[in-house]
Amino acid sequence: MKEMNEQKYSRNMALSLLAGIVLGAAIMWALLWALGYIPNKGQGGAVEADSDSNASVEMVLENGEEPPSESRENVTDPTPTAKPVVETARQPVSSEESSLPGTREPARVPEQEKDGTEPHTESDQGNNSSESASSAAVSGGFQLNGSWGGEGGYYYQYVAAIENASGQKITDWKITVSDFDGCKVDSFWCCEVEEDDGCLEITPADFNEEIWENSRAEGIGIIILTPEEWELKEAFLEAETEGGRLTAFLGDSLTAQGQEAQSPDTLSQGTKGPDIQAGGSLGGYALTEDTPVGDHGRLRVENGSLVDQEGEPYQMHGVSTHGLAWFPEYVSEESFRTFRNEWDADVIRLAMYSDEYGGYSNGGDQEKLKELIDKGVEYASKLGMYVIIDWHVLGEGDPNIHKEDAIAFFSEMSEKYADYGNVIYEICNEPNGGVSWKDVKKYAEEVIPVIRDNDPYGLILVGTPQWSQLIGDAAADPIQGYDNIMYTLHFYAATHKEDLRGNLEKALKDGVPVFVSECSICDASGNGGIDDKSARAWVELMDRYDVSYVAWAVSNKNETAALISSNCSKISDWSDRELSDTGRWFKEQFTK
Repeated sequence: MKEMNEQKYSRNMALSLLAGIVLGAAIMWALLWALGYIPNKGQGGAVEADSDSNASVEMVLENGEEPPSESRENVTDPTPTAKPVVETARQPVSSEESSLPGTREPARVPEQEKDGTEPHTESDQGNNSSESASSAAVSGGFQLNGSWGGEGGYYYQYVAAIENASGQKITDWKITVSDFDGCKVDSFWCCEVEEDDGCLEITPADFNEEIWENSRAEGIGIIILTPEEWELKEAFLEAETEGGRLTAFLGDSLTAQGQEAQSPDTLSQGTKGPDIQAGGSLGGYALTEDTPVGDHGRLRVENGSLVDQEGEPYQMHGVSTHGLAWFPEYVSEESFRTFRNEWDADVIRLAMYSDEYGGYSNGGDQEKLKELIDKGVEYASKLGMYVIIDWHVLGEGDPNIHKEDAIAFFSEMSEKYADYGNVIYEICNEPNGGVSWKDVKKYAEEVIPVIRDNDPYGLILVGTPQWSQLIGDAAADPIQGYDNIMYTLHFYAATHKEDLRGNLEKALKDGVPVFVSECSICDASGNGGIDDKSARAWVELMDRYDVSYVAWAVSNKNETAALISSNCSKISDWSDRELSDTGRWFKEQFTK
């Protein structure tokens, strides 16, 4: 009996299980029919375009391919490798129709294929793809800043920019210039270059390899030397992002966008301020003849050149102090008089570091530093000399870091010295560390108005990127709306040679007002050997174009660039033996 009961129980369980399976299947069939996976009777297995009875579900397979629309009725049970994206209108809609008001194109899930490539979509078929679809996400181009003939052929200076609108950070990039046979790169900056098989490849410098989303890399410059007239007609950009590779063809698109280099007559033209006459007063002191200011009066910029009160080209020579906080003893009337009388110096530069230890914005005694500035201006004015107040940007790289301090400082200085006429404002010594001209220009356009509110006529010197070497960037996009603006270039003769001299000459020929507010004849560290040949080539070039220059630096520091011997503690009246080799060299140039 027990065995019969167990058999009966097992049979009933089996029947119950079978009934449950049948019921479940019926429910599943009904559900699939309701969702449109089971075609209506009489449709012959096809989904008619005008039928309202079915819902279409866009699918993206793991390999990135969409199932053909004609086979969708067979997909009654989505496989594990298929992922529904979005449910749309109840009838299939073409991509053209989906752009009409009230409709929506099915979204795509941007998955990568197993081999790491971007998935294809319906629009990719026969199109080669994601690279062409993504080219609009990166753009830019080359701008011809100028060309000139010279020894060996024709020179062309181009500056490139890359715009990243992809929404992803660019991690690396390369520009390829084709049709480069017979050409060679004379100089380059903010990039690396390699010539190979008739092409030029331009790759990033260390600091601009990455370009953040919705930002821009600019100031990428090359000077190309060709044996005959030539034009850069086309280049190809490849940019790597975390989401894949973006590509674009670059022509002279910046010019096409209206960002043409300014012609010389649109660069800074000087407004003539009130005359300064010998016999008058300069800073409360009687101004005498046979002094720099007594002979030349108020300076201004005209047609890209520094001119004096009578409109005559004027080349100044002078010296820069070292950091005021470190060598304050040389800010003295006796020191300045020695430079004026024995070196024929016209100008003194007061270098006040903004960031280094003891700098104005980094723990320095601001009142003491301003007192040294005041003394320097007073002594220079008493001696009839010009004086540069230098906001000595160096360690921080970006002048915007201490911009608020700079604005307050130059507001105070320009208000105090507006009526002097011999004070020159240098608002950022050497921007560096990947800072672009766009960054420097933004800073300058906030500082300059503060000065102009007080002093409408004073010369203003603006540093350029890469330790005041990228003068071409300023030439391509000069500061507008203000007179008597000059751009600085710095050189150290053992480091900076033909390439930078070529850039300077190019800028001067283009009518850019350039002031060499710091230079020396050793290497860029301030040490190393003296390169007499390169140094003389620099002076010959500056003399030819009446470019003013200032020697670094008045100190007895144990380094090549120091003008005073490290064994000499005197602050004035130095004999030649008490000068360093560098000091004797500059004294010879000033007095020749």
